[in-house]
Amino acid sequence: MKLKGVLKTLGVAGGLVAGLMGSAQAADAPKPFDGSKKVHIAMVRQLIEGEFMQMYLAGAQRQADLMGVKLTTLGKNADNQAQANFMYQAINMGVDGIIVQHGLTETMKKPAADAVAKGIPVVAFDVDLQHPEINQIAQDDHLLGKMALDAMVKDYGGKANVGYVYVAGILPLDKRDVSFQEVKKANPGIKEVARTGTLESPFSVKNAEQVKAVLRANPDINAYFAPFDEFGKGVILALEENNMTDKVKVYTADISTQDIQLMIKPNSPWAATAATNPAAIGAVSVRALAKKIAGEKLEHDITIPPMLFTQQMLKDSGVKTMKQLRDKFPKFNHVERAMAPWIPVDKKGLF
Repeated sequence: MKLKGVLKTLGVAGGLVAGLMGSAQAADAPKPFDGSKKVHIAMVRQLIEGEFMQMYLAGAQRQADLMGVKLTTLGKNADNQAQANFMYQAINMGVDGIIVQHGLTETMKKPAADAVAKGIPVVAFDVDLQHPEINQIAQDDHLLGKMALDAMVKDYGGKANVGYVYVAGILPLDKRDVSFQEVKKANPGIKEVARTGTLESPFSVKNAEQVKAVLRANPDINAYFAPFDEFGKGVILALEENNMTDKVKVYTADISTQDIQLMIKPNSPWAATAATNPAAIGAVSVRALAKKIAGEKLEHDITIPPMLFTQQMLKDSGVKTMKQLRDKFPKFNHVERAMAPWIPVDKKGLF
């Protein structure tokens, strides 16, 4: 889904609304959000591909528009060196603040520290930049992984031969892996049979290729843990091509309209996913950076709580799209993190 389409879905009215909302808040807002200058922030991205990333960016853009803030995005999908280079580009642009979205600690730690040294406020989403002045924004990835795995344990009575999709070094995946290790230890009947994983694009197709080989070599696998929805799509592609959708259930993280469609289709192997609202996280990222730029108090670790959605929940509630999901499960919409009286909130309850 293109960003323009996502923004339209989220109800973005464009520059007019942004201007009106920004000016409405200016009188009560601290500098530089009081209209004394046009605030310019950058988002330096490592992961771009997939609906989660598009919705995250749409939420960030929506919040920036509501505040009258210019948001510049920089990034090349899964290119770590390019992300580091883009960080220096943002520094040289003289932006008022930077959001770092995903990435590797080893490639982004120094560029981020250099930004802070230049006096540029920085917040990070789903990457540990190991700096006391850089606030960390994250889904509660440990709980997110545990929710999906607890659904698996329940469905299988504590005994399953599990295939696993995992790429080490990506902070949210590493946290979800901790949950998997804990669940295996607590449930000896949950056995990891095989492990694969790649961030080569396109994620779903490349992971499907690996999973197909795993399924052929390990016909005893009867469950799959793929804690990123693009990984989950790859597993489902592999199951469909191997005619195994009736033999293996899939447990993932994240949710989107495409994910919902795959979960509710007849004979779908996608049993459950634990998720947060990506648009809400994007909005939180912008709000957190704004508070930091304004010099307001901001907790170092900002954690977003997830919800579990099972296939049966979606079917029972008649949910087919993200809009319907937000309507049926309103607590999924808004995340009360990094709030301030002078920061406008989306009136449609999207975040």
